[in-house]
Amino acid sequence: MAYVQEWVDSIRMDVPEPLDSTVARQVRYAIQEFFRASEAWLHTERIALVDDNAPLEGMPDETYVAATKYAYFEPADREGRYKLVSELPHRLMPARRIGCFAHSGNRILLDAFEEGTLEVSVVVQPNRNIDSVPDSLGDKWFDVIRRGAIARLLSMPEKEWSNPRAAATYEAHFREGIAKAKREARDDRSRPKRSVRFNKSFAW
Repeated sequence: MAYVQEWVDSIRMDVPEPLDSTVARQVRYAIQEFFRASEAWLHTERIALVDDNAPLEGMPDETYVAATKYAYFEPADREGRYKLVSELPHRLMPARRIGCFAHSGNRILLDAFEEGTLEVSVVVQPNRNIDSVPDSLGDKWFDVIRRGAIARLLSMPEKEWSNPRAAATYEAHFREGIAKAKREARDDRSRPKRSVRFNKSFAW
C-alpha cells in the first residue's frame, strides 16, 4: 500500500514549514479529488448470491462506492453470462429473473433473486480519513497527487509558505494528471488525427 505519510515525507522536502498534520490533510484532500475526478480506482468482486441484494465486503477501508461500472450475472441453473442494466435504486422494479441492478451505499441491489454468481465492478471514492491506496495506483499517480497537495499548501492564505503563483503551476499539473488518468480509466487513448500529406510530385 502507498500511505499518506509517504506523500507527507516527500512533500516536506519541498515545503518544510507546515506541520505534518497540515500536510497530511492536504494530501488526503488531493487523494479524494484525484479519484473523484478521474474515476481511476476500480474494485471488482464476485459474489455468490443468497438474496436480492449483496454487500460489497471487499471494499477498501475508508472508501465508498461512487458509481458502478458494470455487473454480470451467471445463473446456477442455466448456461450464460448476462450483462445487467444499471438503474437508480428507486426505479428498480421486481422481476422474475435478474436483469437490472443498482447500488445503495456499498450494497448492490437486484430486481430479482436467483441462485448464481454476480460479478460487479465499481468506482471507489476515498473518504476524508483515507490513509492508503493500493500500490498499483500509488506508484502510478504518486507525483500527480503530490502536486495536488502542494498546490493546496501553497495556496493557503497568509502562511509563511504561501506562494499563489507556484500554486497555480502545481494545480495545472495536477489537473493534467487527472485528465490523463480519466482517459486511461475510460480506455480513451485517442489522439487528434493528423492529416497525411502525400508528395504529389512523386510517381511510381
